[in-house]
Amino acid sequence: MPAPVERMEATAYSFDGKESEMVKSAKAGNSTYDGFVWAIVHKDSMATLRNDRYDLSLTSTKDHPKLPIWATVMSESAEVTEAMLTPELLKAVEECGEDLEALVVSDQPMEQPKKLDETIPRKRISLSYRLTSRTLTSTSIFAYFLRLPDFLVSTAHFRPEVMRRIRQTREDEIRKIKKVDDEEKAEGRRVMSDKAKKEKRDGLLKGMGAEEQRKFLDKEREKDTRRNQKRRTTKA
Repeated sequence: MPAPVERMEATAYSFDGKESEMVKSAKAGNSTYDGFVWAIVHKDSMATLRNDRYDLSLTSTKDHPKLPIWATVMSESAEVTEAMLTPELLKAVEECGEDLEALVVSDQPMEQPKKLDETIPRKRISLSYRLTSRTLTSTSIFAYFLRLPDFLVSTAHFRPEVMRRIRQTREDEIRKIKKVDDEEKAEGRRVMSDKAKKEKRDGLLKGMGAEEQRKFLDKEREKDTRRNQKRRTTKA
């Protein structure tokens, strides 16, 4: 078991152009930005985050020369990484030091989606760091976290080629979910059809006399025999 630590965790959800839907008195503004998954993480937390969070499992991990040796980037695009690594952020990371666990920008769910409605993007930013004497006196990483939504609105608009690759990953995941969903629906229809056929058969048998039931069951067996013989012939 890992030793217990005090940490600060915060999550900010973006309006993403839906101000009027969330706050009645608000007017929808130009607060949209491109959806992607990107993070700076402590290398000690990297494996756990990838295993525990679906969104981060979509990224590739790569060290960056501008970051301290203990930190790494989890990103869907090198172009996104270059836009996100501002001098202000790099300074805040340096000040926070190894107490920083993760700063994540995401539009994907943390849990593996099982249904199509669970794949609807919801943009958010999350920050996690350990509380020590260093982080209690330095607030730069938290201040940057608070300003990050405005930065994304002004900066996170990427070339069509970049977003095409990012969307492709999401579309592949949606296709997998849709395939499973279609198979489950088809299985449900088969079960209902078999149930209806059984109820109809049982109803017919109940209305028959003993001799009629015998003839009915004999015909069923003959049909099953012919069907099985046809299957064996087809396979051969």
